[in-house]
Amino acid sequence: MKKTWVYGAATLVVLGALTTACGSKDEVIPSVATGTKDAGTMTTVQVKTETGTGTGTKASTTSAKPAIDASYKVDGKNVTITYQTSNFKLSEEDMNKANVLGEGHLHLYVDGKQKAMIGKTGPLTLTNLTTGAHEIKLELQQNDHKEINVEKILNIVVK
Repeated sequence: MKKTWVYGAATLVVLGALTTACGSKDEVIPSVATGTKDAGTMTTVQVKTETGTGTGTKASTTSAKPAIDASYKVDGKNVTITYQTSNFKLSEEDMNKANVLGEGHLHLYVDGKQKAMIGKTGPLTLTNLTTGAHEIKLELQQNDHKEINVEKILNIVVK
């Protein structure tokens, strides 16, 4: 009986850690805009969906390693990031579901703090960034939020 109870409690702890590791589903960014507050500053993330192209979001049936490429443009306190994945399909519908080979979503970090989970292709715009240097990280994740160790880091300066 004690052994079963211990295994049951350990399972609950592990499941709890897995379900909270990436945040709640409420943090998922749909196709357009939500904001988060950080110690008196606000950064808004907007994702504009590209329709009809599917560029950079095709899943691979081979074992080729997923990759992400990104570029950015600074306009005042706003930064627009254009990103593209290869050998990896972004899927908003399957976020928080079982893993599918070559499919998942992005985690967006600004200066080390997670700001969004993104399941669609499209440029994204960070607005109202503070003046100075910022590190933007885009990190590919499996559907269940397990890391696959593929990321793109952009070091930008807002003047």
